Amino acid sequence: MFEFVSQSLNKTYDDKKKLKTNTVLYGYLEEGRWHSHLQPPLSIEDIIKLEEESKRELPAEFKEFLAFHNGCYLFDILRIAGKDADTYKGLSIEEEGHLAFDLNTMDNIYRRKRTPTTHFIFADSLVKNTYYVIDSEKMILELDVRTKKVTNSYADLKSFLNEILLEGKRNITNGIFYEFE
Repeated sequence: MFEFVSQSLNKTYDDKKKLKTNTVLYGYLEEGRWHSHLQPPLSIEDIIKLEEESKRELPAEFKEFLAFHNGCYLFDILRIAGKDADTYKGLSIEEEGHLAFDLNTMDNIYRRKRTPTTHFIFADSLVKNTYYVIDSEKMILELDVRTKKVTNSYADLKSFLNEILLEGKRNITNGIFYEFE
């Protein structure tokens, strides 16, 4: 169901690199920085373990996503969290830098008193100063970090990711790349 993400990145970028962790990096920019990366899939056992660690059931569509990609980083626009590595032993600095961002850490960063408990926090955008939740209706909501107001909504995770992929491709075509210091 979510194989379209890797298919789209393979068509978008001419250069890619596969790490020994099976993370795939796309779009080399400079000085070891890559524009996008996809984590390898999680097994059913790892998804169950993630649910146990987070002490909550993950939304079904998000579990489907994790079965394809244990998180990702797309076009410097979007970071989707996943299951953190069980160990860092034997990993290079590059491999450590491209591991999945921990889902529980993502939740701790954005969870506030005003955040409904039905909101499942799974992603953020440092560029847009937003974070993303799956609500009780299974819609994806984009929330402003400061005000917590909904700035956009999407019918489901697939349509949300399609919009991010389109935006990323437009940015590449227009030569828009973000610098982080």
